[in-house]
Amino acid sequence: MQPLEKFFKTASNWLGSVALLFMAFLMLGTTLDVIVRSVRGRSISGVFELAELSMVLVVFLGLGWTKLDDAHIRVTLLTQRMPALMLRVCEALAWGFAALLLLLLAAPATRDAIHSFAIREFRWGYVEFPIWWAKIVLAFGLWFGFLQMLFEAVRTALYGPAQKVDKQGFHPDDRPEGI
Repeated sequence: MQPLEKFFKTASNWLGSVALLFMAFLMLGTTLDVIVRSVRGRSISGVFELAELSMVLVVFLGLGWTKLDDAHIRVTLLTQRMPALMLRVCEALAWGFAALLLLLLAAPATRDAIHSFAIREFRWGYVEFPIWWAKIVLAFGLWFGFLQMLFEAVRTALYGPAQKVDKQGFHPDDRPEGI
């Protein structure tokens, strides 16, 4: 399991870094576009189109980081009170259903990406802007998320839920006094 955990962590960090580049473009490109629009009276061609694609890529390439940081939305009111075996089953099922959902999104996204690449799909706006590459990246991000969630479902079923640690590396019950 350790090699797979290391793979998912490395891949998540790499994909998250790419997502950050798109986020930086969203912030800087949109800011520059607003400034140019206020000075010149018209937008920079292509910024709007790339901003649309960037929002999707930020979300789906950043999924891995969300999983690694356990930053997804969770309600633990019931799970905190469950016996260990029931918690293991519920967590494994939850990760399994998350994997299934991503699989249901990844399969048609892949078909669409293949078609989009085959016809070299463009979006028509102020400029002719290629979108086939973004559809490929989106499908890749969905497949990666599916594999990551499937791995977590299997790991949880075999070994139980992952032990949560804080930023200093301590489990909440094992935190030394004064830290």
